[in-house]
Amino acid sequence: MRLSSKWVVLGVLFPVCALAAETGPQPPFAGEITGERVYIRAGDGINYTVLSVAKQGDQVEVKGQRFEWWQVTVPPNCTLWVHKPLLTVEAEGKEATVAKDRVNIRARPALTADMLGQLAKGARVKVVDEDGEWCGIAPPSEASAWVHKQHVRKVGEAVAKPPEPKEKPEGKLDATAAAEALRKVQELYQAELAKPAETRSFDVVLAEYQRVAAECKDPAVAARAEQARQRLLKIVDLHSSLQAARQPLDEFEKKYKALEEEYRKRVNGTGKPKEQ
Repeated sequence: MRLSSKWVVLGVLFPVCALAAETGPQPPFAGEITGERVYIRAGDGINYTVLSVAKQGDQVEVKGQRFEWWQVTVPPNCTLWVHKPLLTVEAEGKEATVAKDRVNIRARPALTADMLGQLAKGARVKVVDEDGEWCGIAPPSEASAWVHKQHVRKVGEAVAKPPEPKEKPEGKLDATAAAEALRKVQELYQAELAKPAETRSFDVVLAEYQRVAAECKDPAVAARAEQARQRLLKIVDLHSSLQAARQPLDEFEKKYKALEEEYRKRVNGTGKPKEQ
């Protein structure tokens, strides 16, 4: 039986295409951010919560993939959240033990927030913040973040995770410089508040809080910067929710005004609709 040349060509090309698809870097590996402002998200899609913004040259540990997204370790300066009733917090309030099994780690202090992983009963976490019935924790190894593949290049093989330092590494900002940076951040925030609600953008303010938290030598000041960033994130999330809720009302108002204008155009000088 003779095979069609079309099937012969397809039979040759298919293995080649499949091989080409597998020639990219395979996790785990050490990666580097290639873009200027790259969103690190809580899931593999643009609708997931933004955890932090990476800059060009930042290092990431890639540990998995899903479609066009790399699964990476959560940046250490991020605060994640666990429902406080599911933890046993020590008296000093600096550490906690997970009291239940399969406890969700969330991107925000809310039951509807995106999940980044789960903690097993007995796991230990470092407490860095509190917000009502929620504990802010340092990112545990069980949590994962996501970044689009186009913004990451491989720079080396995966390495064993070094032991965590007992103290925060030396930063670039001393207490005076950090205080001045926070003052300028507050000015940026006030400037955005002065704008109409629909034109406000707190991206730069959030990025500056993140920078101070990452670069400050004083752990206490760095913690305050990250706490301020978390509170502003709540405001931004609420603002986004209100904007999304208002959008249908705005569209209705536009359609209503358009119909009203059309009616007026069809009305004659006496105020009565024109005869058809």
